[in-house]
Amino acid sequence: MRGLLVVVAVLLGGAGYAQQTTASIFDHNHGRWNAILQEFVHEGGLVDYEGLQKQRSRLDHYLADLQSVQPAEFRQWSAKEREAFWINAYNAYAIQLILDHYPVDSIKDLGGFFSSVFDKRYIPLQHLAGVDARADASTKRPLSLGEVEHQILFPISRRPLFHFAIVCASASCPELRAEAYSAEKLDTQLEDQARRFLADSERNDTQIEGNKLRISKIFDWAEEELDSYPGGIRKLLVDFAPPAVGQSPALAKVHFRYRNYDWSLNAWHPKN
Repeated sequence: MRGLLVVVAVLLGGAGYAQQTTASIFDHNHGRWNAILQEFVHEGGLVDYEGLQKQRSRLDHYLADLQSVQPAEFRQWSAKEREAFWINAYNAYAIQLILDHYPVDSIKDLGGFFSSVFDKRYIPLQHLAGVDARADASTKRPLSLGEVEHQILFPISRRPLFHFAIVCASASCPELRAEAYSAEKLDTQLEDQARRFLADSERNDTQIEGNKLRISKIFDWAEEELDSYPGGIRKLLVDFAPPAVGQSPALAKVHFRYRNYDWSLNAWHPKN
């Protein structure tokens, strides 16, 4: 009888251990996604969509990992873990959308006749949407890229630098980073992304001419969110723009102008 009790206790203990480890089973290093990025993202953040399409199951497995996270588990995560999760999710689902319609010239071609592609509801993470954001937790509809950006990421971000990390598969977007975002490295990664983006002369002017500075259209579309940076957009430029902009006395009174946005696909093609 005593032996039986010991066996039962061991079994119950094992069950309890399984329950305790369930909440920590998610890979916060986003290993599957990291491997995809390292293999299929090339110089300039260009994506080998054709090559990834041939190994589509790898992306599908990572998306399944994201979808398997439950609200009770998600609530236990740190703020950085959640932010990294949603940044990676945005980028992965943007690529999924391209692959679903590949070949395609631009993500903008995938919207409806009367609706933007960024309002297209296809991201099945609605069960996590209301945990700590403005998104409607009760909705049963999939999320859109726009909702992930503005109603989820912005409310939970500590600083709006995520705008330099999310990539909507377009040439004028910030470069897609060839590694996954993780809580452990998140601040360093986001600050590096901001510096890279603002130093990219194809996306932003890297010096002030006269009293004008041409910056990415992203600063126009997300002006309110980016202006929430402590000290506002000008302080953000002081902190992350090249010295010719960030340390220029003219920055205090410069007039911002917005550069044309190139919506062509950020696709990499092998050289013949």
